[in-house]
Amino acid sequence: MYSKDVPLLELQARSFARFVDPEMVASIHVIMNDVDEAGLRTKIDPILPSYGPLRSKVHVVGGDEVLLGPKHCAKRPTLYRALIENRYRIPFARNGGWRGNNGYRTQQALKLGSARVAKSENMVLFDAKNLLLRRFDMSEFFSDSGAARINMFKIESDFHRNWLLQSLDALDVPHPDMDQVRTTTFATPYPVRRSLILALLDEINERYGSVQALFGSRRRPSEFMLLNAYCLKTQGGLDPWYEAVTDHNIGLWPTYSPQQLAHQVARIDDQASLSLGLHNRAISNLPADLRDTVFQQLEVRGVCSRGITKAILDKTSALSA
Repeated sequence: MYSKDVPLLELQARSFARFVDPEMVASIHVIMNDVDEAGLRTKIDPILPSYGPLRSKVHVVGGDEVLLGPKHCAKRPTLYRALIENRYRIPFARNGGWRGNNGYRTQQALKLGSARVAKSENMVLFDAKNLLLRRFDMSEFFSDSGAARINMFKIESDFHRNWLLQSLDALDVPHPDMDQVRTTTFATPYPVRRSLILALLDEINERYGSVQALFGSRRRPSEFMLLNAYCLKTQGGLDPWYEAVTDHNIGLWPTYSPQQLAHQVARIDDQASLSLGLHNRAISNLPADLRDTVFQQLEVRGVCSRGITKAILDKTSALSA
């Protein structure tokens, strides 16, 4: 996570405390993606009590731990160390993400790298913007065979097609019939097997030296389409690893029209809805009536009071302005 999403982490923590059975959880890792990790840590620490009975399972992790630990890099040439590991030292090239890198690109590398610190085979990746709306059973995320239960669909958008093509090319996978292929969603929450991510990371290390080197290159894969590409290449397709289910996760994105935002907010009333994704730049786009619906539903569901939700979302809007 990065600094602009810190207020949303409190909503997520409160929703976890309300709806997650501690017996289900081996560990929760909050992974920082910020050039100033020490400063970000001071903002995260006061939020940690909001995890309630889950607090002892929560670990705040820096980018170095998942990207530069022992055996995390296959090769580290001098130019690589300068442009990626020490980018924050380069005048006019420093960005806001881990060690001065592009935050959006680095976030994808960190999601894959999170498998290195996870303490269970079954993982669910969350962005800070995702908060839970109800209790759930782990069978909603994983089948008895271990397959991750996830929304799957055909390619309908140019960006989805490009992410998959770039990911296939990054791993030298022959292109399938793109009109017939179905992939997993590219949104969080994203259930996945730890062993699948680790196998993908091994191949990336062999090809590029490290996952951060791949995402720091001119290639433009995505973390989730890389998992799909790896399954298509070496793992007998997606079926052993993923099982298609109905999507019960709501997402509010800044690119959505007022009509799309209204449709998504209306889904919060559906008791089957599992999570709500509040993108920081979408919050300021919500009209007053839709914001009021969000406040009301989070209060009714016991996540937090209307006043706390309003304060958190106002702070998020200010940071993302």
